[in-house]
Formats: sequence, structure tokens, C-alpha cells
Amino acid sequence: FFFLLLFMHYYILYAVMSVSVLEGDPVFLSTDVCKQQRDTMRWYFNDSLIALINDPNTSCLYDGEDGRFRDRLKVDYETGSLNITDTTTEHTGRYEAELIRSESSGKSQSLNRSPKCNSTKIYKKNINPEDIIITFNLTVSGVFGDTDEVKSVSVLEGDSVTLQTGLNKEQYEVILWNFNDIQIAEYDRDIGAICLYDGEDGRFRDRLKVDYETGSLTITNITTEHAGRYEADIIRRRRLNGLYKGCFSTEIHKRIHNFADSTEQFTVTVSDPGLSSAAVARISAGGVGVVVLVAVAVAAGVMIYHRRRSCQNNK
Repeated sequence: FFFLLLFMHYYILYAVMSVSVLEGDPVFLSTDVCKQQRDTMRWYFNDSLIALINDPNTSCLYDGEDGRFRDRLKVDYETGSLNITDTTTEHTGRYEAELIRSESSGKSQSLNRSPKCNSTKIYKKNINPEDIIITFNLTVSGVFGDTDEVKSVSVLEGDSVTLQTGLNKEQYEVILWNFNDIQIAEYDRDIGAICLYDGEDGRFRDRLKVDYETGSLTITNITTEHAGRYEADIIRRRRLNGLYKGCFSTEIHKRIHNFADSTEQFTVTVSDPGLSSAAVARISAGGVGVVVLVAVAVAAGVMIYHRRRSCQNNK
């Protein structure tokens, strides 16, 4: 039972929570952690810092790339929970709350921008492996996008996923695939040329395949870094000679907006396998599965209760 408690402690803190919301609605990412359980806290979106929480005078909310989070973030200073208002499909992706623990205390108050905060700066993720990380996969389904439908796709980490365009080779000449407004694939059917880009930090290197008939995109050995918004810009007839200029897979190209005849949009959520059905089946071997699962549920309830009780006692 002791080892079961240790397992549940790890699972609760490191499980990936999936959250879905419609475009335009607010979303609240709750950490369920009180001020006494951490000193500094950082929020990341797809490996970029968007919030730093110390005290009200040395904290900062960042606008993020392209200013997509400007005037949209609120953080509760007591719990460190993050609130995103007026969400768009640009906010789909992976959010990570890094907790750096200490015994300091504080009062519950809303976090405001520090006068010394340069909110326009871009900082990449720099996490200490010993810190506690709480991860959320957020899917924002569009209602105002280029097309009438945004397809939501969920996949387990380590699996493959194919984003289907539903096209045949007679219905397009060029397809440009984008991930969070960064181009990751270009296929010109007319001249048979293709380029697969590694993406930021090389996260797509050797993971992408494009179907030459349909233009559909397959991502293999997927990780939580690949959660986010994918857009297939479809060009029926090439109106610009020399669109394909050779393939340099390490280059980073921003998406060319308002260039396609139509766009297919997908939001991909990647979840940690956790207790997969296969894992549960293995645990269940020998007829002890039900007992183990009940014990896990009880252990989880006890841990959450004590964590909340600790917060209340320290207020």
C-alpha cells in the first residue's frame, strides 16, 4: 500500500489533464495548490513563459508570441491557477505550471502586472527536473475560423495520428501544413516536390509523412510537444510561379495568411498514457485488478483531502 501511495503521488502530480472550450469562452486551469506549498511559480505555453509568480511586485504576465495572450491572462496569487479570457484557437496547446516549493506564506489576491515587468519579452522553457510540473492540454474549438469546422483529435503519447484532408489528388495542387502558425510541411503535387520541416526545437524531425494522394499529414511517435493547432492551407490552382523554392528542413517559416483557397483546421490533444487499458489489464492479472483500482481511488482522495486541509490550516 505504501508503494501504491507513492505511485498515486507521482500520477496525480504528473498526469496530463485535458481541457476543452469553445472559442471566445474563458478557461480556468486550476492547480489545486496553495501559497504555502510553493514560493515561485512559472506558467509555460508550448515551451514559452507566459506568467511568472513571485510576489505582486516581482511578478509578470507575458504577451507571448504574436501578442496572443495580451490582456487575456489572470493569475490567482494564492493558488497560482491561470485564467485565460476570450480564448481563440491560437491558445490551443500544452500549458505547464512549474512549482518551486518553500515554506513562505501569502494572502489571496489577484496577480497584476509588475511596473518593472517587460511583458513583450519571450523566454523559452527552463525547468528544473526536481520541480513539480502540472500539465494541461487545452483544446479551443473554433467558431470564427476560416472554415465552418475545427476537427478535434485526441491521441496517446507515443502513438501516431493522421490528420485527414478528405481530398483526392484532383482537388488540389499545393498543400501547406502549419502548426501553431509555423509551417511544417509543403507539398506541390504538380511538380512532385515536398518539404518536411523540423519545426521549432526540431520537434517534428523524422516524425512527419504526407500522403501524396490526399495531402493528409501523419505524425509518428507523438509527444505532448505536438499538441496544438494544425492547419492545412489548400491551394486549388497554383497562382504563383516558383512557390516551391527548395527544401531546407531546418528553416522556420511563418504561416502565410489569406493565401489559400480553403483551410482545414485540427486541434490535437496528446495525453500521457498514464493508466492505459493495457496497463490496467496487466494490473488486473490474477484477479486483483478491482482491489488495486479501488485502493488507487481511495489513495487519491486521501492525498487531495490532506493537501486541501493543509492549505486551510495554514491560512
